[in-house]
Amino acid sequence: MSANTQAAPKQKRSFSVPHVLVLIIFLILVCCALTYILPAGLYEVDSATGYIVPNSYHNVARTPVSPWSALLGVTAGIASQGTIIALLLIMGGTISVIIESGAVGSVINYSVYKLQDKSIKVLVPAVVVLMSVIGGLAGQDSLVAFVAVGILLVKQLRLDRIAALSIFYLSYLTGQAAGPTIAIILMAQETAGLQPVSGLGARLVVWATLTLTCVLYTTHYCLKISRDPSKSLFGSLEAPDESSSLEAPKLGFKEIATVSCMFVPFAVYAYGAATLGWGFSNLMAFALLAVLAVGLVNRINPSRLAAMFVGGASTMGGICLMIGFAKVIGTVLTDGNILHTIAYGAVNVIGQLGSAATAAGIFIFTTLFNLLIPSGPAKVPMLIPLFLPVADALSMSRQVLCLAFQLGDGLTNYITPVSSVLAAALAMSGVNYGKWLRYVLPYVCITFVISVAALTFLQSIGWS
Repeated sequence: MSANTQAAPKQKRSFSVPHVLVLIIFLILVCCALTYILPAGLYEVDSATGYIVPNSYHNVARTPVSPWSALLGVTAGIASQGTIIALLLIMGGTISVIIESGAVGSVINYSVYKLQDKSIKVLVPAVVVLMSVIGGLAGQDSLVAFVAVGILLVKQLRLDRIAALSIFYLSYLTGQAAGPTIAIILMAQETAGLQPVSGLGARLVVWATLTLTCVLYTTHYCLKISRDPSKSLFGSLEAPDESSSLEAPKLGFKEIATVSCMFVPFAVYAYGAATLGWGFSNLMAFALLAVLAVGLVNRINPSRLAAMFVGGASTMGGICLMIGFAKVIGTVLTDGNILHTIAYGAVNVIGQLGSAATAAGIFIFTTLFNLLIPSGPAKVPMLIPLFLPVADALSMSRQVLCLAFQLGDGLTNYITPVSSVLAAALAMSGVNYGKWLRYVLPYVCITFVISVAALTFLQSIGWS
């Protein structure tokens, strides 16, 4: 047989992490299988408060959910997330308008030009702290739209797209994980009978520690790939557009006012949410006003402004689709009557740990549970009432309980594949899920150690 007719040697296939949507569908199928395996059970629910009644768990008849039923639930999943989807569409359009105005590029160019070789050491920490502050005060899903700004920044700094995620996405989620005024901690404290925003001093120390960790971790990576591009986990660095110039760029009122429109809606919303009980509809209204302000300041034709807004909103279409699929996981666990079963088993295990390890146990369980149900507000009325009697029986402070729950809910949001926000961040940046995991897993481990140490210390001093 001639050499030409010999079979070519098979190429070795390298493993690649599947698309996030594939992972979500796989988890849906796993949860469907669990409804056939795990015993079904329910807690009684207080009709007046909507909270679970502790020690009321009882077995019920199995109601397994088939894959076909789960598939039928996708439409309902998308419909149930209407507010979140509307928020992402509006914020996507708002950020797009601000970016297309050219103001963000001008501010970045001006900053890089003024700082020269110190740009990474100054700009990266400053932006990480800023995003952590926003996340801590008004953390919610629409902040993921800032990843688009991150892409512009890393182009000028000649970094990679993983750096963009770390600077704008990882930072705000880190701040949100210990934020003193976000919805989840206010709900948890109210459920636990605590004054909202109480225990502020200790929470701010935890927030500052986690923020500093994010600053050091992100800046170290940015400096490393800047000095040696071969160490980029993404595989390549971004470069400034040919049209951009760093020759004495000018920065005027128009640029400053336009960029301010990115942050003012969140600042106003943070105040209103904490003091006036504002919801997402208020944030969306302020974002739309910001779009109009940008149009007026930059004298953009109304039709052009509308086209820019719609173009930005349309980029969120695929992301909104994945939100609907992710919602199905919680629906399968609920319809299959195994969600309470999982919680019941965890509470029994945590109760055997003893007072010293209870806070860490609640933190770890919430972390694992968050991989299935990433929505913090959805977990509060189910888990906090279950944890309260365990905490009280072991003389565990309710402030520590709420902080353990908050940290457990927040510090896995940047790795769980069922998180619609993570899916959005990856889609906007073009970063593969596997490459992101390689970057962020060491950070997860570091923040876990910090969280367990902080909870153990606060419990030992009787923080209340």
